[in-house]
Amino acid sequence: MNLVVLHPGFVIGPLLQPTLNTSSHFILNVLQGNEGFEDYQFVDVRDVADAHILAFENPSATGRYVLVEASITHSEAQQMLQKLYPSLNLPHK
Repeated sequence: MNLVVLHPGFVIGPLLQPTLNTSSHFILNVLQGNEGFEDYQFVDVRDVADAHILAFENPSATGRYVLVEASITHSEAQQMLQKLYPSLNLPHK
């Protein structure tokens, strides 16, 4: 049996369910000024789905794959959200 492991960072993108998932809950924590990690590794949910399909369909796929598009700090995440939503009163840390 050939095992292929895909390890995504914080998965962001369109939600399929009406409730927040773990990664979306992170964004809520940033908006509320709650404690977080020093840095975050993001990947789009559609890229994660594509990676699963590629790993399944490619017989030479083997081992572990880390799925991360970008790594940003907590303050960079706050700055990005402030630019996207200037009407929000985000806390500054």
